[in-house]
Amino acid sequence: MSILLRSIPIRSLSTFPLPPKPPSNPNILKQTHEQGTSYGTIVIGGGHAGCEALSSSSTLTSTLCITQKLSQVGELSCNPSIGGIGKGHLVREIDALDGVMGKAADLGCCHFRMLNERKGTAVRGPRGQMDRDLYKSAVQSILSEKCNLDFLEGAVEDLIIDFDVNGEKVVKGVVTNTGEQILADAVVVTTGTFLGGTLMCGLERYSGGRHLRDSEAVEPPSNALSKTFRGLNFDVGRLKTGTPPRLNGDTIDYDLLEKQGSDSEPIGFDHVRQFNGLRLPNEKDFITCYKTATNEETHRLCLEYEHLLPRYDGAEGDGMGPRYCPSIYKKVQRFPERTGHNCFLEPEGINTNIVYPNGMSGPYPPEIQQKIINSMYGLSETEIIVPGYDVEYDFINPIGLKHTLETKDVGGLYLAGQICGTTGYEEAAAQGVVAGANAGLKSKGDEREFIVGRDEGYIGVLVDDLVTKGVTEPYRMFTSRSEYRLSLRADNADLRLTRKGVEYGIVTDDERVEALEERKREVERGVEALEKFRLFVSEWSEKGGDKMGGTFSSSKKKSSVKKSAHEVLRMPHVTLGDIENIMKSEDDKFQSVSLNSHDTVEATVKYSAYLHRQEKDMDSWRKAQGLLIPPDIVYDRTNFPTLKEEELQLLKKFRPGTLGDANSIQGITPQGLVYLQQFVRKRGRKRDRNRASQI
Repeated sequence: MSILLRSIPIRSLSTFPLPPKPPSNPNILKQTHEQGTSYGTIVIGGGHAGCEALSSSSTLTSTLCITQKLSQVGELSCNPSIGGIGKGHLVREIDALDGVMGKAADLGCCHFRMLNERKGTAVRGPRGQMDRDLYKSAVQSILSEKCNLDFLEGAVEDLIIDFDVNGEKVVKGVVTNTGEQILADAVVVTTGTFLGGTLMCGLERYSGGRHLRDSEAVEPPSNALSKTFRGLNFDVGRLKTGTPPRLNGDTIDYDLLEKQGSDSEPIGFDHVRQFNGLRLPNEKDFITCYKTATNEETHRLCLEYEHLLPRYDGAEGDGMGPRYCPSIYKKVQRFPERTGHNCFLEPEGINTNIVYPNGMSGPYPPEIQQKIINSMYGLSETEIIVPGYDVEYDFINPIGLKHTLETKDVGGLYLAGQICGTTGYEEAAAQGVVAGANAGLKSKGDEREFIVGRDEGYIGVLVDDLVTKGVTEPYRMFTSRSEYRLSLRADNADLRLTRKGVEYGIVTDDERVEALEERKREVERGVEALEKFRLFVSEWSEKGGDKMGGTFSSSKKKSSVKKSAHEVLRMPHVTLGDIENIMKSEDDKFQSVSLNSHDTVEATVKYSAYLHRQEKDMDSWRKAQGLLIPPDIVYDRTNFPTLKEEELQLLKKFRPGTLGDANSIQGITPQGLVYLQQFVRKRGRKRDRNRASQI
């Protein structure tokens, strides 16, 4: 039973002086399944993985969605945001493959920022704050317009398993909670946190997959399906995640806090919308977020009441949660030297005063959560509307999956989302695209496999990491996980993947293809114009300063040399905007590259000299998989100043014997492997020189 009402009542939202809110329509999706109908694909679950699987599969074959509540399809269960560093790349790639998330995010966006804006294009991360109701409605509206897609409100209790002519297990359909057997050629399981889910708040535990938003009501877990996976001898483990309390925005002292506004030119995620030059639809109603932080008193409370935190099934009672989205207790425990941790206060929509305190998850008893929140600057009088809680759930070790996300042991059975050990909406959605596409292809009898390579997209990096390394903790995407991050940028996702989607039949939108081809031509024209435009070095220096003339500007001989705009743009601190201003001053007819292609042209030029080196480094690393790593290497900052602390700790713990062994350790980045290889080879050469000098 939930403790929420017993400890801190969930205050009626009607007691808040909230602005008028348009009623959300919970009936956009209708139950359309007719008993006795069979399908090409059945998708279990209506979360982010499920929605993308439904979209890609239904483009190829008849598809059925089975979920407990149709009104909850597309719900943002935790944080009200889409995108971020690494995650934003995934959303752009999902959109390039005509997925749902990017389009819905633009329609639901109420605040937008490009993270890492001051850094290189490769690591910039688009992030949009969502209005929960608008986002969910957008997802449901998009899916409601899909052909070949039926819906059934219910639960799946079991899988129908048979044997093929070779005696191998294959899935043939599902059994629902009403006893109905529904046949299908493929089944995609996207159960999220519902598979064997247990909710926790303080020392109380109760069964559930999640709470309904702003409510004490619990959506039941999928325990029967959990037993099915165990009965089929899948490698089942336990992971956990958490959501913070929700705050009454009317009780926050915003005057004391730092504002976090939106970008002046928010660009969103939908490539087609960008191509058409459309602004984000809610831009005039954009909200403002705010920043506060924990302090020493907050940390004291977190440690004082740690004995009231839940005991979990996994990790010997500590639970295995996401390393990169830890609870406030874990932050305080891991970083005792820190006197504060940032907390971003994010309103959950345009017409609500409910605020999400990003970074403050921690399933303490509700009265302790209240103390912790009130210890923070600007929140001394803030009321908690709904306490935070944790959920622990079953996952299947993804090392038992193929790159198509089909299970190795049961043909036609695909997994996507948190059931594969990932954390985050974007990671789940990316897997949904892959699983749904391959399920649809299989049901059509198409023997091709839709696989995104590591060199093609972050979706490929994600899937490859999962199925080759497995998972010991919830997996989150970062740009550092890719060895090809200079070429896998958020700005060029469509150029990399849309044609692939067309080839496999999951992109059928003519306007999307037209947008791709026109943008491709514009980027080529932009780069060509930069190659053709030339000035003397002295002229570049005169018009743009020393940053454009460089060391050549001080030499009379070299200043008479002409350099192209392409060459000058490759110099540090020179931007495409700088170059275009000079080109306009020289040619009245010159047309700047559109905002839609600006970053792509700039990055294409900026990174041109580095892409060859990147490929050379990775080719060298691939050939060195068997390189022996000396057992006496000291993994510290002296030897490895560029490695992350996490990588040093992992190398100390596992002490890999070869470079290939190091590659199998989850958390070691491709760039970290290159540094390790270079260190080992350099040490070997130094040893050989010492030996030679002694002879």
